[in-house]
Amino acid sequence: MPKKSYNIKAMREKTYCVRKAKPEDLAAVTAIYNEAVLNSLATFHIFPRSEEEQRKWFAEHDERYPLLVFEEEGEILGWASLNPYSDREGYRYTVTDSVYVRRDSRRRNIGFALLSALIAHARELSYHSILAFIARENLASIMLHEKAGFVRRGELKEVGYKFGRFVDVVVYQKMLGEGDGE
Repeated sequence: MPKKSYNIKAMREKTYCVRKAKPEDLAAVTAIYNEAVLNSLATFHIFPRSEEEQRKWFAEHDERYPLLVFEEEGEILGWASLNPYSDREGYRYTVTDSVYVRRDSRRRNIGFALLSALIAHARELSYHSILAFIARENLASIMLHEKAGFVRRGELKEVGYKFGRFVDVVVYQKMLGEGDGE
């Protein structure tokens, strides 16, 4: 397989930002998510999300649960969000994360930029920990979370079902307190 080459100079000259999502970003966010729904184990949704479902989901991502986008040259190339871990009050200091990058933009550290920004927001919002539930086969997501300092906490056997088979899920956690201790 030929080695991929990158034009580093051109990549450095591009302007990008990670920012809070706006309603006009929703179509791009949905397209990125629906591609993952149809083609990967990054999510256990099986059917693409409708505009109506996504509008409701978008509205739930307020100041307490930010939804961020990675924008480069006016295009949305990825998104990430903090989500409630549970509706039970005793879990209010724990959140989960979601990180998705457009298929043609992967392997460019976009996911890391998004996850790093999410972690910073989680600290500002006084969360205590972030959990990530990842299909055991999703090595890209596992490596991303480990790079960001998440620690593997366990494995749930065959709790997901997609593409005609059961899938194991691993649980990762990032502590946000002083020193980010394990």
